[in-house]
Amino acid sequence: MASNLSTIGFQFEGEEQFREAMLACAAQAREQIPCAHGHYGIWRSRSGAEIWFHLGRTPEGAVEIFGLTPFFEGKSDVPLALSRTLARESDNPFEGALHGYVKPQSDGEGGSYPVVFDAVDFALSSAAPLPGIYRARLAAFARELSIYPDEEAYYAAHEGSEQPVFAAQAFIPIGLFAAEHDVEKVQGSSGVPASTVLFTGKIIEHNLFTNEASGREFVWLLVETLDATIDVLADPCIVTGAIEDGGIVEVSALLFGRLIG
Repeated sequence: MASNLSTIGFQFEGEEQFREAMLACAAQAREQIPCAHGHYGIWRSRSGAEIWFHLGRTPEGAVEIFGLTPFFEGKSDVPLALSRTLARESDNPFEGALHGYVKPQSDGEGGSYPVVFDAVDFALSSAAPLPGIYRARLAAFARELSIYPDEEAYYAAHEGSEQPVFAAQAFIPIGLFAAEHDVEKVQGSSGVPASTVLFTGKIIEHNLFTNEASGREFVWLLVETLDATIDVLADPCIVTGAIEDGGIVEVSALLFGRLIG
């Protein structure tokens, strides 16, 4: 089963191997970005894979790792009308999500459809004046990924299904809708949405990268979905179908991002 880290080429046999690998990457994190709670230490792979470490100091002055967030520095550049920040009970001060709208209206008050993504730079981007129009690099870390040669093959594969078929370019922020449904059902629910998404789109570019820290391969796709072009990362073990430019993908993923420009 894919995880956020296997999606960018990391695989661990146990807790100790995970700990050793992450400590090694943290030691190689050359870029340090200060924030109100300490600083982000960024490990960067030549492939574009990244790990953003959440770093602070103990009372004795030693560097302490509070957590980490994976990312991929790809090619997506998505205009968004950002509306609010989101923090979950389990988040540390470096973590959180942003809510906004793709293809923003000129007044920045809405857009084509809503989206929620986990912001790798939340301690910085959460200070952005809201509402407002920004650009974001969005990376979908896939949990399921199916590829079809073209639109005809995509629709043919779904013939006879009892469920409605998504258009060949569609985007569903299912974590947002699930949270709204939970609020209606459970009194006192926080209703903080997850960054879970389901979308379809066309492959514009693709590559099979190797994570030099682990020697493991991972898949990168640049996918044109509804009103946005998004980087998609996947553990090769979950990919079904041959990867070709122009193919249609169906993706279930967690969405990560950062503000750019």
